[in-house]
Order: sequence, then structure tokens, then C-alpha cells
Amino acid sequence: MSDLGPLECVTAYYRDLNTGDPDRVASHFHADAHHYYTRLEPNRSGREIGELTEQGVKFLDASWHLEHAIEQGDEVVIEWTMLWRDPQHDGAKRLDRGTEWFVVRDGLIAEVRAYHHSDAKNRKGDLVGFDHAGRDHTTLERWDGVRERDGAGPGAADRVRP
Repeated sequence: MSDLGPLECVTAYYRDLNTGDPDRVASHFHADAHHYYTRLEPNRSGREIGELTEQGVKFLDASWHLEHAIEQGDEVVIEWTMLWRDPQHDGAKRLDRGTEWFVVRDGLIAEVRAYHHSDAKNRKGDLVGFDHAGRDHTTLERWDGVRERDGAGPGAADRVRP
């Protein structure tokens, strides 16, 4: 159990995602937590969620950035950006965007429902016609600064390395 409120819990989880440490990531979840996706089978424990995160950091140089959040009761909804390198295209910098809905119980995350889209039709992953830079959201042009701010820069001592 944590003394953090729901939004604080989600914010701390997002910070620890960028370490790639499966134990730190798992520590934010109830033992019976589920993480649902639009393109993957669900993760059914904090450990599974942490291990998937570790793989993303090690093999894709992934980092996650919380752009906007709303909290109501035990629920939090966020907009996020994921920066990553595409190993199938010479490590090209990529960006995905999405939203996640969290249920927090007893100070730990009990459920995540993740919605995101990025494919050949919209490789950049941006909302069409939306001014991400103007809203100070993460962009590929801000890659280094955003990663440093959110604990995923080259000097991050606690980040898992490939």
C-alpha cells in the first residue's frame, strides 16, 4: 500500500517506467493488476508489466512521457508519448501517442487500459491537425530535453542499459 493519491501513483509509475527496472515498475501495481492493450494480450501482473517495460528500454531505447492527466476518485486518465528507436529501420527515432485509463486501489495501480495507434498511415503517431509543439507536448525535435527531464537521458544512473 502507498500513501500516494491516484495521480501521484500514476506519475511515480511513469517516472519508474524510464528506468526499465522491472521490480521498480512492478512495485506500483496490485498483485492481481491487469494492463490491457489494443494490440497485445493483457499483462496479468505487475511483474509482467515490469518485464515488458524492461524489454522496451533495452531493445527499443523506449521512454514514456506523461503529457496531461485528469484525476477523479480512484481513476486517472492520461495522455502520453512514447519515444523509441525502430530497430527495423536503423534505429530511426519514432514517437507513439496514446491515452491510458487507470484504476488505483489502496494506493496501487489495479488496472490500466491503454489505447494507442501508430502505423504506416500515420507513422508519426500525432493527432492529425493538432499542434503538439504549441501545447508543449513531446515532439521528436525535443527528444533529448524531454528524455533528460523524465529520467531517460544518457546520464540517468538508474536506467537499464542494453
